[in-house]
Amino acid sequence: MSPDLLHRNCQQRASGTPKRSLQVRRSRVGLGVFARRFYAEGEIIGEILGTVIDEPDYSSRYCYSMGDDRSLEPDAPFKFLNHSCEPNSRFEWFDIKTRDGTSADRRVFVLAQEVIRPSAEITVDYRWPAPMAIRCRCGAPSCRGWVIDEDDLPDFLAALG
Repeated sequence: MSPDLLHRNCQQRASGTPKRSLQVRRSRVGLGVFARRFYAEGEIIGEILGTVIDEPDYSSRYCYSMGDDRSLEPDAPFKFLNHSCEPNSRFEWFDIKTRDGTSADRRVFVLAQEVIRPSAEITVDYRWPAPMAIRCRCGAPSCRGWVIDEDDLPDFLAALG
């Protein structure tokens, strides 16, 4: 999907995600988000709604970076979106103009990276910086062993010795 088409789609789409499209239930690592319908590659799965925190050093178990000095503390269902080293979705944020066109609001969406079938767990690659790395339990065949940005992994592993 082209960036312009995606931007228009984000502008036209109602905020949030219909409850019947996603389900929060047990996964292999706790609670997870599962599809209740098919999602095509590039399709918007939903908008991550929650509280925007305007503190550069803010961190919590569930927060997402908004690509600037702000973080988004998500509401359910995306609060329970799990990491995978082989994710089937990704985060995208867009600056969407307000209806009156005077300003733009940064909004965060989850987009399918591939076809997602009903009952599949929806996962993303958290791409955490090295100081935030924790052991990974995703179980993917190409698991990096750590929840970390893939680009940071070699230096991180070298520092571990």
